[in-house]
Amino acid sequence: MAEQARTQSEWATGWKVAVAAMAGFSLSATFTFTFGAFIEPLEAEFGWSRGDIALGMSMITLVGALLSPPIGMLVDRWGPRRFGVPGALVFAAGFGTLGLTTGNILVWWGLWFLLAFAFIMIKPLIWSTAVASTFDKQRGLAFAVAMCGNGIASTFTPSLATWAIADYGWRLAFPIVGGIVGLITFPILFFFLHSGADKALAKNKQGAVAATAGEAGKPALYGLTTGEALRKAAFYKIGLAAFLFTVAAIGLVPNMIPILSSFDISRTEAAAIAGVAGISSIVGRLVTGVLLDRFNPNIIAGFVVLLPVVSCLLLLGSPGNVPVAVLAAVVIGVALGSEVDVIAFLTARQFGTLRYGTIFGVMSGLWALATATGPFLVNRSYDVTGSYVLAIESAIPLFLVTSLLLFTLGRAPDFGRSGSVH
Repeated sequence: MAEQARTQSEWATGWKVAVAAMAGFSLSATFTFTFGAFIEPLEAEFGWSRGDIALGMSMITLVGALLSPPIGMLVDRWGPRRFGVPGALVFAAGFGTLGLTTGNILVWWGLWFLLAFAFIMIKPLIWSTAVASTFDKQRGLAFAVAMCGNGIASTFTPSLATWAIADYGWRLAFPIVGGIVGLITFPILFFFLHSGADKALAKNKQGAVAATAGEAGKPALYGLTTGEALRKAAFYKIGLAAFLFTVAAIGLVPNMIPILSSFDISRTEAAAIAGVAGISSIVGRLVTGVLLDRFNPNIIAGFVVLLPVVSCLLLLGSPGNVPVAVLAAVVIGVALGSEVDVIAFLTARQFGTLRYGTIFGVMSGLWALATATGPFLVNRSYDVTGSYVLAIESAIPLFLVTSLLLFTLGRAPDFGRSGSVH
């Protein structure tokens, strides 16, 4: 009964944070899942290679990779709200400026470089820190609910971008997509983003010792310091797993429209299939979140990251087959939806929340580096070979190694009983 009461108390006080984080994740994922829709129009108008076009998105992720650890330190000091709320407006407006690009590829890259400094204010570590510091007993499910924002973005934004490009052209499509997503997410963040970390830091500034996570009775900020985390093998296993999986998955998923088009599936059908991946990612997140709270998270995580192997084999075995492509999208959507949830959950479980922003900032930096690398390598492979087959084949061993790393992660500290709480 006491356990159930603590769980109900977490959701009674924290549901707004979960919803705000969901909106934040959807905004963060907008550029990832709309990017594929712009590749062919840009290629047709300017004659740029797909690898050069993909370098634009690499700019935003490379800057994010470099700045994630220091941003994480600032989030630990100032809280998620001071970044997420203004960042939503800045990023939405900045995304619209991509429509100003010219035939000079340097302008395209430069606009993405500038957008990168807006993106660091809405990175996943912002929303993950908010959730991790607000929930404890139901943290897995809370992460899952929050990260459904990625699924929402991947479900609707590819079709939104495809429609805007078809009706208004690719230049106006950028501000249309940025404006619509920004108008939806900003009010939610403004009214709901008041996390456990924000409250704890506010009380500490007023002279309190440490804020508590509402009626749950556990400190909102507890666990290992950054130095202690760096001495754990789990830190490097989680980081490498996050990097390898993201190189493979983000190399494929944002390019789903051109990949399927290369298999002689129409762009309209390809956009719809990409949306199916978004729907399945929502289901995958929620199911995985519940499983993480109830069972050994290492086993759950190791199994989830194996699922895209099935998708790769389906695409390679039956190229151009629409029902098979839909099934492949469903499977990889489940895995992609669960992977961010898994890494965010395991980071909090292994290291606590005291320096979660800094530690997860490193993981987020590796994610960003992988997000820059994956799409570029996939599109460069297409430029060289004329197809996406090599890229799909190369992703399979990366998924296998990721699974092995998570299966062997080891037991997490028990911060509630071990005396490791700071």
